[in-house]
Amino acid sequence: MQDEPGRLDRRKIKIAARGSQERRRHARVPLQLHGRFWSEAIGENACRIIDISPGGARVLCRMPPREGTRIVLMIPSLGRIEGRIVRREGQECSVAFNTTARKRDKLADAITWRFNKDRLGLDEDRAAPRKPGRGRARILLSDGVVIQANVIDVSVTGAGFECLERPRVGERLRVGEMSGRVARILDNGFAVVFDPPEAKANDPEAA
Repeated sequence: MQDEPGRLDRRKIKIAARGSQERRRHARVPLQLHGRFWSEAIGENACRIIDISPGGARVLCRMPPREGTRIVLMIPSLGRIEGRIVRREGQECSVAFNTTARKRDKLADAITWRFNKDRLGLDEDRAAPRKPGRGRARILLSDGVVIQANVIDVSVTGAGFECLERPRVGERLRVGEMSGRVARILDNGFAVVFDPPEAKANDPEAA
């Protein structure tokens, strides 16, 4: 029995949507982290992460291994990650990670936290240094008022904050180096969507 054209179209849409979601999930972010890597051919060497995603990373090192070489990356705050060299150019190489789905999820959380921590000026919760969404943020509202809030969760494009204050939806604000606006009010705080890097807003005082 052949599939109907409409059913095929819906199936293609679902497949395309899953592919798009996976690409977003594995989008690399610029994250400068120093660490070390080990390979059977050349042993242990220092390296620096240039950008990274839960699926792979671009790495700078003095002696990049050959393509196809299996390596182990050891990056502080991200842990031990196994992978394989898929491309090499000069002193840069691209690594595809060999991880379980659970490990990728944990890695995605750790990468997101590290990517946002310094940009948002977050004070990390030392009791749970590797758990995303733990920390204190200093938020500058559009009227010049400064509030302190607990971070509920954080992503590349936004964050949720827990506090008693409730800015109005759409209000401009700044968190660390990032500007944005209040997207919605939560039961225990509010959610913020950040401005994209190429379209940073002016300081809240000028909004």
